[in-house]
Amino acid sequence: MRQSRIPLVATLLLAMGVSLANAAYDDPNVLSVESKAGKPVASYTAQELRKAFPAKIIETKTPWTNGAKLRYRGASLKEVLAKYGLSEAKIIEGIALDDYQAKLEMKEIDVYDPIIATEIGCSDADRSSAVCATGQEFRPLMDADRGPYYIVWPFDQLPKASDPGDNSRWIWFLVALRPAS
Repeated sequence: MRQSRIPLVATLLLAMGVSLANAAYDDPNVLSVESKAGKPVASYTAQELRKAFPAKIIETKTPWTNGAKLRYRGASLKEVLAKYGLSEAKIIEGIALDDYQAKLEMKEIDVYDPIIATEIGCSDADRSSAVCATGQEFRPLMDADRGPYYIVWPFDQLPKASDPGDNSRWIWFLVALRPAS
């Protein structure tokens, strides 16, 4: 089912006039870590990322949850970057499936330790609709959750931006990470 979304996303983006400059990132289920644009040093499925790095949980509201706190689980962005020698970069680019790109300052990554979330805490609605079993704590991020990869920050710890509408550091449908050129 998820694979059929790729042509639909590409068609919609082209119809809207959005460039597909990052067409190499055509699989939303694979996260690429690159030494520079187009030079992958690693790639992960969500399951592989969960096995390769310890899980970290962030319970936070987001700019889109109307004050409600949700629990996210995933790998520390800082640890993933460090494993591939990318923590020396001053700026990291996060690229989303729809060609959205955001620049993340390494000094902020060091201080706030965001995660590459691959799971979200099960809600009562998830349990009543059988998305989560009784006793299940987390489930994989789905499209509606902005997954399968979503950079999540501890919202209440972040500095209040000069522009309250600037939420560019939250990257959903993440497909690649690399040092900014």
